[in-house]
Amino acid sequence: MQFSSLLSIAGAFTVALMSLTAQAAPTNAATKVSASCLGFRITSPTSSGLGWTYGQCYSVDWDLGASKVTSIASVKLVNAATGVAVATEVQNIPASQGTTGNFPLILGDDLQEGLYYFSVVGAANGASCQLNSVPFRVSVNPNSPPNTSC
Repeated sequence: MQFSSLLSIAGAFTVALMSLTAQAAPTNAATKVSASCLGFRITSPTSSGLGWTYGQCYSVDWDLGASKVTSIASVKLVNAATGVAVATEVQNIPASQGTTGNFPLILGDDLQEGLYYFSVVGAANGASCQLNSVPFRVSVNPNSPPNTSC
């Protein structure tokens, strides 16, 4: 194979690769993030495929980074299929804690097993900074009564 043919193939491959990369990038220009929120991120749960049990003790953790987040207004459990918050697990805590501390996982009245995620809302200089955790599976064990405190 000639060198010029190799260059031609390599060039075509590079263009195709660039095209795939551009298509995979997020394009929602309507999403605006306040500069006060930049650096704020969830550090746990972050692994996909987690399985949690209703009523058992868990925590949500975060890193403030360079953000100006000063308080966590709420940590809500959201049904991943419907996008509806089913329970407020924690609210109004100092962001500097970096964690909710352990709390019993509450599902609300329906006790519906399925995929859920946490929505963490922080406050920073008048801005609302919302983060969503990775989804995780919640199961209900009828032989394991829920904790009332952790």
